[in-house]
Amino acid sequence: MTNTTNFYSLKNFLIIAIFIQLFRLGVLYFIMKDYGLYIDEVYYWGWAQSFELGYFSKPPMIAWLIMLTTSIFGDGEIATKIGSIFVYPLTSSIIYLIAIKLFNDNKIAFFSALSFLTLPAISMSSIIISTDVVLLLFWSLSIYFFLKAIEEEQRKYWIIAGFFAGCGMLSKYNMVFFLISAILVLILDKNYRQVFKNKDFYISIIVAFIIFIPNLYWQFTHNFISFAHTKEISQVEKELFHFDKMLEFLGSQFGVFGLILFPVMLFLLFKFKTIFSDKSLKFLYLFVIPYFLFITILSLLSRAFANWSAPVYVAGTILVIAYLIKNGKIKLVKISLSLNILLALVLYFYHPIMNTFGVELTKKNDPYNRISGWEKVAENLDNIRKKYNYRLIFEDRKIMSEMIFYMKPHPFDSLIYNSEGVVTNHYHMFNNIDNKPLKGKFLYITRIDKPQFKDTEFEKIEFIKDIEIKLYKNYSIKCKVYFVENFLGYSTK
Repeated sequence: MTNTTNFYSLKNFLIIAIFIQLFRLGVLYFIMKDYGLYIDEVYYWGWAQSFELGYFSKPPMIAWLIMLTTSIFGDGEIATKIGSIFVYPLTSSIIYLIAIKLFNDNKIAFFSALSFLTLPAISMSSIIISTDVVLLLFWSLSIYFFLKAIEEEQRKYWIIAGFFAGCGMLSKYNMVFFLISAILVLILDKNYRQVFKNKDFYISIIVAFIIFIPNLYWQFTHNFISFAHTKEISQVEKELFHFDKMLEFLGSQFGVFGLILFPVMLFLLFKFKTIFSDKSLKFLYLFVIPYFLFITILSLLSRAFANWSAPVYVAGTILVIAYLIKNGKIKLVKISLSLNILLALVLYFYHPIMNTFGVELTKKNDPYNRISGWEKVAENLDNIRKKYNYRLIFEDRKIMSEMIFYMKPHPFDSLIYNSEGVVTNHYHMFNNIDNKPLKGKFLYITRIDKPQFKDTEFEKIEFIKDIEIKLYKNYSIKCKVYFVENFLGYSTK
């Protein structure tokens, strides 16, 4: 084995990966410690306060991960986020192993794993906690053991592949596309078609289904609310065909996959002859094209958020890097890495960079505008709560999630006003004010100038205070706090 090959070893990659993640942890602790948490982060943290088999809009894996990290590291921002720091080196290492299995080339494996770990989407995802963190881990594990199963034909690999696929379904429901890609691999490669006659393949599917059954049971007992929500956020029932949205989605992928890797991947999607002449490239291609095509069509018909494409880039990263290295384009790979690292540094040190150049931050030019100021809002609201000691009522999920996290002690018994009676979030399921009398004194918090409630819905209503936290020159977070007593039921007038 040459020294060059030794340099591209998994061990050396892990050393680099640990260094990168320690650096990101340092960014969280020293640079972003006062930035706060995104709405989805505090929302998932709220889920993690109780062990359930399912939650409103997502399967339970993300809440279970947060439950684990906060039980070990405490109840705070970094403890909530830190699962990303630990998980992504594992995911990247599995990508290394997939590449080795397919190409037996340490250089391809090394640069595939390193490229994935430094993708713009992963750089951002490493400093937040999201469902993609766990989904990508189990997606990559499922690919690896599926590959070992079809190559080595051992039952244990089929069972392990099924187990991780089931865990993927407990992470995010789009894991179902893994099965679609796997079946395409078996159909389109004549050497693998005999797998359909192998009972171990069906055992693998049964194992995955067994792992998923607890969440399916939870869905059944909660009117399949997560599936209904998934359909609702896709907006497939609204007006179809939005070419501008599709172009916006495709444009966003330069910021997800990178300025070089994404156009190369698009180029490869149309290189059928080249791809299908190489068994390993074809395998990867079939774990890219079905899901990417589906999300792109969805963006045309309704909408698709930038991160919805995330599973594509497990196989997509290896596909692009292998193609470039096989064709002597290693310099392009290194340029891509450099650009992605530079972009990450700008993202991480955005506020210090703006301050250095004397650029005034505004709501429009600050990418962190959505997470700033909530802790101060909570401090102000806490002062009011200590004075009155009343239960809280909120009008929307965002402020309710942020306040439950930042107020101490956490007001888990808070309620949400929902005169529409439509269940659109977790609080509507478990913290809802039903349309029936409710005695008690409450603090009612709204972010809009006029609260949603009608004057006839409470026996007594009294304005208490405005809360205003100035974030930028022309923008503040504003809340109004009311005292209300004895809810009488929602008014139809």
